[in-house]
Formats: sequence, C-alpha cells, structure tokens
Amino acid sequence: MFSIVLVCVGNFQEYIMTNIAQLLRLGHTHIYVITDPHLMDNFEPLSDYLYLISTEDLEDPLRFAEKTTLNRDFRNGFWYHTSSRLFLVNAFMLKYGVERVIHIENDVLLYYNCNEMLGEILGRSDQLYIPFDSWNRNIASIVYVPCASVFSEVLSTYDFAKNDMENFSHMRHSTGLIANFPIYTNVEGKTGERAFVCDGWEKFDNVIFDAAAIGQYVGGVDPQNIPGDTRGFVNETCVIKYCYEGQIFWEIEDGVSKPFFRTNFGKVLRIFNLHIHSKALALYCA
Repeated sequence: MFSIVLVCVGNFQEYIMTNIAQLLRLGHTHIYVITDPHLMDNFEPLSDYLYLISTEDLEDPLRFAEKTTLNRDFRNGFWYHTSSRLFLVNAFMLKYGVERVIHIENDVLLYYNCNEMLGEILGRSDQLYIPFDSWNRNIASIVYVPCASVFSEVLSTYDFAKNDMENFSHMRHSTGLIANFPIYTNVEGKTGERAFVCDGWEKFDNVIFDAAAIGQYVGGVDPQNIPGDTRGFVNETCVIKYCYEGQIFWEIEDGVSKPFFRTNFGKVLRIFNLHIHSKALALYCA
C-alpha cells in the first residue's frame, strides 16, 4: 500500500485542505502531512484522517538547511521551502521506516487511487519516479519514492546551489535510480527530447502525468506570476505543447470528475494528476 506524503512548512496554504479532501474522496487512507508545530491547528478539520508529523521531530542527515544557498526571502522562502521538502520527506521515511511513498505538491490534485492505478507497476520498482518536461528540467509535482535508502542515495548528489527543478536531471545521470512518470504518449517518428519526456509511457497503459503544463493550460498560472485570467497558458519550457496535440475533456467516473486527453490521432489518455498552478483547486475536483 502506498503512503501519500504532503509537506506544508513556513506558510499555511489553504488549498492543501482541498487537496486532502480529494485524496480522501479517492479512498486513500495513509496520508501524512509534514508541517511546522505552529501550523498544525490548521489541519484540525481533517485531523482524524491524517498522520501529522512535526518538522521538529525530524533530523535531516544531509543537512539541507546548512548547505543550501537558495534565496530564503523571496515570497516567504518559496525556493527554499520547495527544495527543503524533499529532505524532510527523506528524513520522515528514515525515522518512521515508511516505504512506497507518493509525494505530491500541495497544489497537485490526483484523480485516481494510487493503490489501484499504480500498485502493480511501481510495486515492482526500486527506482524513484518523477515527471520531466524537457531534457534538463523536472517538476516535482508528483514523486514516487520506493524507500529511504534509494532517496538518500539520490539526494546525496544534490547540488545545493540549485533548486529542485534543476537537480533531478543530473541526479538521474549520476545515480541511475530515477525513472520517468511520462507526460505524454510517444508518437511514432518523434525522437529525442519528446521521446525522453514520454519515456515509460507503454507500461502505464495510456496514463499520463502532469508536470505543470496541463494544469497551467487548464487553470492558468499562479496569479503572483501573472495576474488576471491566464487559462489557456502554454508553458514555454515543456516540450509537449498540449494545445496543439489534441483536446482535454472531463468525464465523471465513480462519482469523481476526471480529466482526459484525446490526441489528434484519436487515442484517449487518462490524466493521473493536474498541477493546479493557479491554486484554485476547488474548481477542478468534484
């Protein structure tokens, strides 16, 4: 059985409660939230369904806080916290012996139960899985970690001068322990960078994962980045330009409204998650 792990540190993000409600709706029962002691009261409405883990009880053997050179002031420590969460998840797994972890960012909605959809595929793997949207950039919107020993080995090669989006590419090459959550289905005749970001699509049986670009196209970007209605935004870095590849549509399955993608060549793909960059999560779950 997978454990879902979220991290909420520094600042409370109210939309995490919508995220958790969606996880519960999908039938997840092992949900951990790593958070600061002063933020714990915010989770009281759903505390009966969560395992709350205090950051004060975790010790990071890789000492991210001491080594990082990331800016701790920009947007209340945005870059610092987005990278530190990886080391907190590792410290949590080490201390409590939790394995088979799915870690998602707080603005990432799932649309399927991980045990039902991913159990047979990831249960046989000893690699970490993460989506890449180009040769050199990953988005840690959804991460699978088989065990703490694998995560520790991967993070031991972390470049503390770079943020989380810049690190996994070189860690993939240096460790050989990272595989892809494919962001699209491979198309015959397409090679190189497109093939890379789609790597592994065949074993997930027409299921794709959103790094960021699908959620940005559907719901727009963070209003702190661009104010106003930015729905239809096309991510400039992602090698897959979904607006040219086909059409996103929604259907209700098992009482849950879920997104799908119909390609221009007629294949229907299940979208496992959406990275709701705009933070308006409540608009995209029902």
